[in-house]
Amino acid sequence: GLGRGGDRRVPPPLAPPPPAGSPGARPGIASPDKLGGKPLNRLGVRTKGPIKVYAVGEYGDTFLLQMSYGVGAAKMSAALGDALKPRCGDSKLIADFEACLTKGLPNGAPKGTKLQFDTSGGGVGISVNGKSVGSVSGKPLASAFSGIYCDGNAVCKMNSVDDVGSDGEVGGGEKLITPVRLGMVGAAVGWGIGKLVC
Repeated sequence: GLGRGGDRRVPPPLAPPPPAGSPGARPGIASPDKLGGKPLNRLGVRTKGPIKVYAVGEYGDTFLLQMSYGVGAAKMSAALGDALKPRCGDSKLIADFEACLTKGLPNGAPKGTKLQFDTSGGGVGISVNGKSVGSVSGKPLASAFSGIYCDGNAVCKMNSVDDVGSDGEVGGGEKLITPVRLGMVGAAVGWGIGKLVC
């Protein structure tokens, strides 16, 4: 205890978090600053309940989805197809998109898979892990795909890269208390108590 003759040692404050990418760093997905010469504009995270399925980066008219949770090809294609349906009235374009994506994911979309969707040029070009797997022509499809992440009913909140803190959390008031911030508060409280007791 801290009574008479007791141990008066105060535990040291918590160490700062390890740098991203080092052993022990919080799991996360880093998005490149540029993709095909286009700068990263906005970031978001698609969740299903408590599961973070993928991170999405918007690079102008190109979207990079980086899987943080493995999903089968049919499930991934159907999920994006379902997101397209209220935004695109052409069911043939959506079916062609789903077929192209499914064909491009012969092993599904395991954790770490990078899916790139280019909506320029009057259609959607699809690449998996940097390799083009096909494209589907149709301006309505390109506009609808952008809408998945950019319209008023977007599937996830997209934040400006200026809203991403040094702790890797996306701003915009979504998470005021992050593990890093909580650790800092705990260290400060511990230091304060240590000063009062000693």
